[in-house]
Amino acid sequence: MLMLPINGYKIAVTDIGDGPTVVFVHGTPSWSHEFGDVISALPDHRCVAVDHLGFGCSDKPAEADYSIRGHQRRFASTMDALDIEAAVFVLHDFGTAFALPWLLDHPDRVRGVVLTNTILWPITGVFKMILAFYATTLGRWLYRRFNISARWLLPFAWGKHSPLTPEIHAAYLKPFSTPEDRHATAALPGEAISETIAALEQRATALNQWPLRAVWGMADPLVGSAELAKWRSILPSLEVTEVDRAGHFVAAEAPDIVAAAVQALEAGATGKIGLRVS
Repeated sequence: MLMLPINGYKIAVTDIGDGPTVVFVHGTPSWSHEFGDVISALPDHRCVAVDHLGFGCSDKPAEADYSIRGHQRRFASTMDALDIEAAVFVLHDFGTAFALPWLLDHPDRVRGVVLTNTILWPITGVFKMILAFYATTLGRWLYRRFNISARWLLPFAWGKHSPLTPEIHAAYLKPFSTPEDRHATAALPGEAISETIAALEQRATALNQWPLRAVWGMADPLVGSAELAKWRSILPSLEVTEVDRAGHFVAAEAPDIVAAAVQALEAGATGKIGLRVS
């Protein structure tokens, strides 16, 4: 694992293998570990997975900018430091929001995009009211104090395609073991309903310029079938594999299917829109 100096902080990066480049971009409450089994299934590729600031093995300073824009700036600097060219990007959760500006600014350095249970617009409905509370000073303190994302939301959003064992859960809890490790996760509930992500929604159609695929955990109670339907309306060329029993963390729950989507995109296979995997 590399520790890159990025914008004054140390950013942890997995960069292994040779061949066509695949860049994996996680959301919350996750880290590059989420993509470990997908990377193992792509041995003939250069696989790059970044731990965003405040996540995984990267620095977790209390005073840092953990907004979407802050993550966008550091992601761009990291891609440039790694000299990423002609890559397939696998985007999950907030990863699409973090990566999109760099992708649009460097279209010639993108070979295609694989979306996995992600949104590029504000959360709405009842969940919005919950997030609005966690965006308050008290809410952020509670989020940090009780490790709400990793301890409770992660198992809630995990499906039944493969079980969330205590050992697997421990790997996601480890980077957030103390309240001082949780500033990044506590900042993102407010970002999920912010004007920043609302502005990004207007740029989503620009993804149509690249080959697109999606692997979607249909048992995700947070970013599920309704969000997938919206992506399909925005991106008419999107090729989708629906994994019926997988939840929010589909790259960890069904890594072979995500790896196959990367390979199919590279091969130019069209696949069958609406393919379902039990």
